[in-house]
Amino acid sequence: MKLENSHNFRAPRARQAGVSLIELMISLTLGLLVVGAAIGIFASNKAAYRTTQNLGRLQESGQIAFELLSRDIREAGSNPCDVNHAIGNIIEGGATATPDSDDWYMAVNFPLYGFENDGPDHVSGTDVIQLLRTGDELRSLTADLVGGTPEATYAPGTPTFSDGDVIMICDMKALGVFRADGDSTGNAASGTVGFGTGGGLNTCDYFPAPNSAACGGVAYDFPKFSSLTAVQGVRWFVDDPDGNSANGFSLYRQVNDGNPEEIVEGIVNMQFQYLTSAGYVSATTLGADANAWRDVRAVRMTLTLQEAEGSGTGGQRLTRVVENVVALRNRVL
Repeated sequence: MKLENSHNFRAPRARQAGVSLIELMISLTLGLLVVGAAIGIFASNKAAYRTTQNLGRLQESGQIAFELLSRDIREAGSNPCDVNHAIGNIIEGGATATPDSDDWYMAVNFPLYGFENDGPDHVSGTDVIQLLRTGDELRSLTADLVGGTPEATYAPGTPTFSDGDVIMICDMKALGVFRADGDSTGNAASGTVGFGTGGGLNTCDYFPAPNSAACGGVAYDFPKFSSLTAVQGVRWFVDDPDGNSANGFSLYRQVNDGNPEEIVEGIVNMQFQYLTSAGYVSATTLGADANAWRDVRAVRMTLTLQEAEGSGTGGQRLTRVVENVVALRNRVL
């Protein structure tokens, strides 16, 4: 029996298991590309979301600003009786009050007035507008108001009047303006407010007949159910809320001589033009002529809004310029 040579027997070659280093590096590279693409898409979506969000905020700010501005401007020079009444103004110094003085809210001959790129408490280059309007609460006399009796009884009794408040009283024949010489008294059902000459608030304690000189001529008696309401002086302007212009500006509202309130942020410019029989003109054109301001029928407002985050292209701040026109209700109806 012949034996085969043992050297002819060889063990089978072992096959390589797993992946090679090159394959692993290719896989890692492809994975990094996918992750990078996902991160890029996420960052792009985040930037787009931030831009859309800031645009939405600008639109909301513009809408709120226009709504509140329009509500006040629309009521400029309003009264609950007849806008054509001559004003019987018995306020001390009321006849000489000017719209650019500290007592601007008592200048009843200027129910609408504006400053062109000028005015108090404002950002340089922006306009200021101010107006006189009736308050939101209307009362009625519960008894005749007889000349020489400086006290008006009215209903409802709340909200109350405060010492120094400018108050309007009128019926279909006459209109008077005075200042309360003390806090009103009474309850929710009825109240009483005085308008005597004490404290230098009023020149006299009666109202002149229509078209008579203030505190001159025959006294006018306002009958029961005559209307009584507060007069509000409202001023709108753009100011810097924190003293750092880099953070942007805001729209402010001031009532009478009270502290200004920040209403809307992101308003960096505000411009007004006034519609008269000659077309749209600026406040400079109208000047300090009360008759010229009475000719105004509508106001065109232009607001420049700007966000503070810099979410625009290249980190620029998104800016939008929007316009709105509001008619003075008491001069067009």
